[in-house]
Amino acid sequence: MLNATSLRWLLAALVLAYTGLGLWRRFTDRRTFDASDDPAGLTWTQFERLVAEFYRRKGATVTPRGGPRSDGGVDLIVTTPLGERLIVQCKHWKVLHVGVKPLRELWGVLGDEKADGAILVTSGSFSTDALAFAEGKRLELIDGRRLREMITEVKTSPLPAPIPNPVHGKSGLPCPRCGSSMVLRTAARGANAGHQFWGCSTYPKCHGTLPATT
Repeated sequence: MLNATSLRWLLAALVLAYTGLGLWRRFTDRRTFDASDDPAGLTWTQFERLVAEFYRRKGATVTPRGGPRSDGGVDLIVTTPLGERLIVQCKHWKVLHVGVKPLRELWGVLGDEKADGAILVTSGSFSTDALAFAEGKRLELIDGRRLREMITEVKTSPLPAPIPNPVHGKSGLPCPRCGSSMVLRTAARGANAGHQFWGCSTYPKCHGTLPATT
């Protein structure tokens, strides 16, 4: 049997090994992200980790939730810098259209997950029925073409500077995601609750945000 001293050393070694594994995974995720021009060429695990790294570089905290679980297909929990909680599903389909069924399942767990919105990311495309189902919901669809554009933008763009607060709550600048106008909002939950930020005027269709000065 292990004595108390041996047990402490064993626990310390396990913690060190776990920390080292996490650092190595983050290193490989960053390398994969920087080297990937076409997400369709990745394995499904690389694709999921690519999406996670994308949101990390947008300043979000990402918690992996993948695996064979009956949870509506949630792969990632993304918490934005403004405290918004989003559930993300990754579909690495090179040819097939993503239909409406996985969207219904993801949308069905939104309340159970206490999430502010849902995102489905695919390396392929979405069917007409899927696009119609997401219309008007807090459900963002990102296909392969748009994902490549977003990754390129993150790689080449500097961090956005805070936008001075003008009158009437309008920034006069376009949303960095869809180009629509931005409106001044206040975070309702999370670490930044009570803080103001610029949010896309088309939310929940688009989750584009920019920081605001106080």
